[in-house]
Amino acid sequence: MISGMSDPKDVVHLADNLNPAAQRMFEWILSSDLTPGDPIPIEQDLATQFGMARGTVREAVRELRALGILEVRRGLGTYLSTASASTIRPGLVYRGVKQVGADTAGNRDLTGLREMVEVRALLECSLAAEVTGSISAAIGRELHALAARMDDPRDSASADRQFHRTLYAGVDNQLARELIDVFWDSLNLADLRLPPTNTVKATRDAHDRIADCVVGNDPEVSRDAMWHHFDAIRERLGGAPTQR
Repeated sequence: MISGMSDPKDVVHLADNLNPAAQRMFEWILSSDLTPGDPIPIEQDLATQFGMARGTVREAVRELRALGILEVRRGLGTYLSTASASTIRPGLVYRGVKQVGADTAGNRDLTGLREMVEVRALLECSLAAEVTGSISAAIGRELHALAARMDDPRDSASADRQFHRTLYAGVDNQLARELIDVFWDSLNLADLRLPPTNTVKATRDAHDRIADCVVGNDPEVSRDAMWHHFDAIRERLGGAPTQR
């Protein structure tokens, strides 16, 4: 049990179906003084430390690698991974794409996608407000140029992604930037499975408004512009545009 946890129910569980050996090793990692990038003991030493067979340790390490907790460096050993949101990407992409399937009655349940949109909207609204006033006129022009590229359906997705990356390039929060990328992948792949819609002009206008707002000095105006930029996809997912 992790130091400071007095009750077994307080133990942090990585996954419901995680191998008990991997769960035990995870608890040890959390309670240790190791930091991302540090090596962990070799397999034989871990087997001795935990009183496990080497095969059990090997399987635990494999599971923790799959979850992004550990990484193997060829010829060097096993290390704690550096922090990254990339490991949650497959699960969210899967959730996004498969949520656009029909149930046994032929109806679509898009609740999961709507929830994903609102989580991304909340995150981006906060960041849009944060960067307001720090975006230079030159970056503003770059954002408008990216918005203009959204007029071309063949280039729209690439331009949209670059718009949001450019907008938050100066944000000193790597996790937030990674999460936005993960949400973008998930929603973009799901979008390909939704009925087509003619929102090209609305998409460009929404991004142009964001670009105008973040160059200004009113964070609340930027927050509002970002919130409503999600209205088109909200409508496609069967929800009315929401009020902040």
